[in-house]
Amino acid sequence: MTENEFDKLWQQAEVESYSQRLAAEYPGWRRKQQRTIGMVTASLAVVALLVLVAQLQQPQDFEKVYCNRVGTTDAQWASLAAEILME
Repeated sequence: MTENEFDKLWQQAEVESYSQRLAAEYPGWRRKQQRTIGMVTASLAVVALLVLVAQLQQPQDFEKVYCNRVGTTDAQWASLAAEILME
């Protein structure tokens, strides 16, 4: 057996043992990866839900009213709008 043939056999044996180890560890790695992806997705969904709930719970006071009439104050327009909305 030549030195070149020996090197090829040695490399082949290394590759086979390495590939067997990778194949044996793959299912555990895949489960861990899926669990991590699931946790990240769930966390993002919870954050999005909390942001949405926070926005819906904020009172929407319309204290500024824009009108081209100069003699009417913002408070008068706001009370008028509140009365209209309540009816």
